[in-house]
Amino acid sequence: MRVFVTGASGLVGRRVIPELQTRHEVVAISRNKDRLHCFNNVQSVEGDVTKRGQWQDVASSCDAIVHLAGAGIMDKRWSTSYKAELRRSRIDSTRNCAEVGAGVLVSASATGIYGDRGEEVLAETSSVGDDFLSRLAIEWEASAHESEGRVVTLRFGMILDKDGGAMKKMKLPFQCGLGGPIGSGKQYWPWIHSEDVCNIVLCSLEEQWTGAFNVVAPEQVNCSEFVTTLGKVLRRPAIAPMPKVALRLLIGEASGVLTASQRVIPKRLEEQHFQFQFPDLNSALNNLIMS
Repeated sequence: MRVFVTGASGLVGRRVIPELQTRHEVVAISRNKDRLHCFNNVQSVEGDVTKRGQWQDVASSCDAIVHLAGAGIMDKRWSTSYKAELRRSRIDSTRNCAEVGAGVLVSASATGIYGDRGEEVLAETSSVGDDFLSRLAIEWEASAHESEGRVVTLRFGMILDKDGGAMKKMKLPFQCGLGGPIGSGKQYWPWIHSEDVCNIVLCSLEEQWTGAFNVVAPEQVNCSEFVTTLGKVLRRPAIAPMPKVALRLLIGEASGVLTASQRVIPKRLEEQHFQFQFPDLNSALNNLIMS
């Protein structure tokens, strides 16, 4: 299979492409081709997927698209202009990928689609939310479904990886003795190990999966449980709380990503008998921190 990958230099892209290469031919796109030099035997394309262009001709020669591009939710404060960038990088890019007409489109999405739901257990059939991130994800997925081929939308939880993402940001406060729960600590944080993410992407391509999948581990933990486990693995205290008000002052509206509660379960993955390599948080964190 010839697979076109967007967001190749991002957290998931860097992990997925070497795995894809063991079974498939890979074509990767970036706004800066120099970012793709880390990959061997990958055809590289320079282009901006938020805009129509010649890259679509290359993508149309592929059997499938794995669409992972998107500006980082927590990279900047949510100004009006950055919210527009978040929308453009997800919705416009996905619509352009769908327009290509590849046989399979596997598109990133997010558990943020459910909004802040307390202790409610959330499967793929649960209702969606009505905040900014929820509406963003709803349009994101709708854009993917404009494709005429088979479409899979992967609703990622917090992806844990030793070289980036949430882990990189959380380790420093803990190592300085400043780790602890955020807000009430009762909010559920859906999470998943990056190795399991890679395997799910491969299954999405190779199996006849279709529709939305919650890409989260089967163990649901709240914020307090998460930081306590992280503190134990790092052998650091987890007793310095971050009040919700202080977090909002620090990073603005984006603080809602950390204070919202989403008790998400991987119901459809379990129905497909997907075998998680890291089903519980303790094993996931030990693997990432000790490796």
